[in-house]
Amino acid sequence: MLRAPVAPGKWYTLIATCLGLGMLMIDTFIVNVAFPAIGRDLDASLSTAEWTVTGYVLMTGVFPIAAGRLGDIFGRRRVYLLGLLVFVASSALCGLAQNIEQLVVYRVLQGLGAATMMPLTLSIITNAFPAEQRGLAIGIWGGVSGLGLIAGPVIGGLLVNGDEWRWVFLVNIPVGIAALSLAMAWVPESRDTNAPRYLDWRGLVALSGALFLLLFGLTRGNEEGWTSPVIVASFAAGAALLPVFVVIERRMRFPLVDLTLFRSWPFVMACLSAGLFSAAVFGSQPFTSLFMQNYLGFSPLKGGLAFIPATALVALLMPVSGILGQRLGRQIRLIIIAGSVSVAISFVYLLRLDTSSGYVDGLLPAFILRGLGIGLFMSATSFAVVSAMPVQKSGLASGTLTMARNIGTSVGVAVFGAVFLQSVDANLPGQLEAAGVAPEEAAAYEAAARHFVPAGEGEIREVTRGAVVDGFLAVSVVGLGICILAAGAGTAIRYRKPAAVTAPVPATAGAAGQ
Repeated sequence: MLRAPVAPGKWYTLIATCLGLGMLMIDTFIVNVAFPAIGRDLDASLSTAEWTVTGYVLMTGVFPIAAGRLGDIFGRRRVYLLGLLVFVASSALCGLAQNIEQLVVYRVLQGLGAATMMPLTLSIITNAFPAEQRGLAIGIWGGVSGLGLIAGPVIGGLLVNGDEWRWVFLVNIPVGIAALSLAMAWVPESRDTNAPRYLDWRGLVALSGALFLLLFGLTRGNEEGWTSPVIVASFAAGAALLPVFVVIERRMRFPLVDLTLFRSWPFVMACLSAGLFSAAVFGSQPFTSLFMQNYLGFSPLKGGLAFIPATALVALLMPVSGILGQRLGRQIRLIIIAGSVSVAISFVYLLRLDTSSGYVDGLLPAFILRGLGIGLFMSATSFAVVSAMPVQKSGLASGTLTMARNIGTSVGVAVFGAVFLQSVDANLPGQLEAAGVAPEEAAAYEAAARHFVPAGEGEIREVTRGAVVDGFLAVSVVGLGICILAAGAGTAIRYRKPAAVTAPVPATAGAAGQ
């Protein structure tokens, strides 16, 4: 029996949402290339300039679940358009910032817009496509997502010229206007018709506060010291707010999060696996960029182009992964496990690095394995999450998945940074002392090595080069362990066949594509 084809309007919806998604994913990592130039131009230290990345990531880790819930209640199209408008406006403000304090504030606002958009792109697509073709749509969505994440450094390298960094933000204005126009024309309205028109603000404040405090502690632990009063207080307050959130949700008639959602084992394990995978892959990516630019001496453009082999595999495999995930059904976990194992092998390969290794013999094979793993994993995990929930709850499900991925990335950045610095601080001072370097000179070499920069001449330079490589190897060992955990969580995923649903009836005139 032949299945009816999807109406053309569904594909217009996919195009419109993927344009916005691609812009978001590129922006997530494009600033990694630009923040050294930002620090020089705005006369900010590297640690201060890094908050242009940290502030954005914190927001995208805290608010997606609330945005998914708002979309379920008030309309996914309406909330998505609001987030897109905030993102475009804040991008313009970032490009016009006159000092580092303004830029950090505008990046936080930009992160709020991104956090609003991210989960709704998946839930809009899930509602636009019938169950039998949802795997293909999610595969294409995943391909755009993964391609954007890897392409960010490439585009950043093209746009950064010396100390001129503003185009990494200003480029979002024309792209964002196009995405806004297409979304207004082609994205249909949809919502959870059973959701009450009420938002649990107390739960939102408790959950957002807990996640923000925990992520703040993780991202600032290296700078402030893990035992400093600020970091200890941040972790303690964040941990204390989590049970408060649970108590609030249990007492609310219409809670922000339906806690029974977490009784779905496939849903919980898919989100856990996605968080761990993101910690390993995207949490380590900034340090890979630092290794290429500061250690190997790559320019921002050359460092970005080095990711192209992985980018090609991601773009090719993610749509295929979505289709295979739907066809395999109960065996979807095999794709998720295969993706995790491929990235794990890439970390194993990096353990071969030494001071004589270059890009072709040291990094390229690992990048290819990583691209293969991302291509297999991302779409299959997204499909596992949305298939574990009724389609009416897709906003909450996709918001939770987005939060898990972004929190995983934030945790990964913090963990890998701590591991690298611990390795350098533990080994390099003794090696410099053995080489006869005076303490006052050793401090400068140690500071350079903490930024992946080999310093000195002759024997001293070889010592600092070795310290950077050893730190990068320590990062790879931890990445390997996280990938093994992601694969273990993947083995527990069980597929629940989604029930067929009728196409949603457009609720506004914005559903022109129908």
